[in-house]
Amino acid sequence: MGLIIKIYKLKITKIILCILMIAFIASLYFYRNWYFTQLHKCIGFYYVNQGDKAYRKSKYQSAIDNYKTALRHYPGHSRASCNLGNIYVSFENYYEAVNAYENALKYSPNFMACRMDLGIILSEKMANYDKAIQEYGRVINSRPLLINIPFVYNNKETAKINKGLAYYNMGLAYRGKSVYMGDKSYTSVKYLKKAKESYQQAEKYLKNDFDNTYNLALTDHLLGDYNSAAYNYCKAINIEPENFDAHYNFSLLLRTMKMNEEALLEFEKTVLLLEKSGNSDKNKYVLGIIGELRRRIIAQGDSSHLTNRVDLTSLSPDEIMYTKGKVVYSKQKEVNFKKLLKCTYQKQFEEMKK
Repeated sequence: MGLIIKIYKLKITKIILCILMIAFIASLYFYRNWYFTQLHKCIGFYYVNQGDKAYRKSKYQSAIDNYKTALRHYPGHSRASCNLGNIYVSFENYYEAVNAYENALKYSPNFMACRMDLGIILSEKMANYDKAIQEYGRVINSRPLLINIPFVYNNKETAKINKGLAYYNMGLAYRGKSVYMGDKSYTSVKYLKKAKESYQQAEKYLKNDFDNTYNLALTDHLLGDYNSAAYNYCKAINIEPENFDAHYNFSLLLRTMKMNEEALLEFEKTVLLLEKSGNSDKNKYVLGIIGELRRRIIAQGDSSHLTNRVDLTSLSPDEIMYTKGKVVYSKQKEVNFKKLLKCTYQKQFEEMKK
């Protein structure tokens, strides 16, 4: 009896295996395209892996070759397309980069990091501002699935930063458009105002971001909103005290506002930064402006400001210090350079811009 059962079980097993084999062969016939697709995907993943290894080692030509081979087998591998676009950017082949980014987004429209890269290249390298603004708008209007697994994964902050960066880059694109419209034309001013709105939106997501704050100040400056520009230059300087451009543009603005004593101090700070960087050509130019400002102050009949103060241009950065709110000469060379460079007018301009 036991032998009969064993023989029966063996026959059942063979029959099942035979049915499965027939079903598999039939599926190969009826669904051969699906099997071919999966085979090509496996080959594609292999070459993507090889491309990633080459990319990490900065072997860019090898990475390009592997990614291209991978995409021939599996065109929908969006990360491979986006990485290929990034490599083309490093080679300054922007048209191919755009094609690669667009291919990635064709298969993965919600690949926002790739969409942002596409916008930046369109705006900053190809001056295609309208299309760039469209791409940034898609990032801003996206609704990514937010996942928060404590101590494991949380993409909420990343989504917030992406939205802020999209607004910031949109501001740059609008300012780029304004340049093409002519100085202070109606259309130019319109785009500058849109740039300002974009930077203000970016502020909600990017707290204490120097680039956004500085560009907002620069846009206010161009629009003639001097109090707001001064406040934002001041704020930007306090975020990055050693940034030359912020100090220099703030100095020019203060001179335009006829705040000569404050402008003089800021120009002197730019000289300290130029001395630190060793830029002698710009240094001579700024020293010329300082001389003109001193003459203007004297002509106004108030030279006490010049005599009762430390002349920063006569000192090197390691010969000054900031103590109890004042700039003093330090024989001990105890320097708090960043504190010296900070802007002390932020609250004053905050009141003025209201």
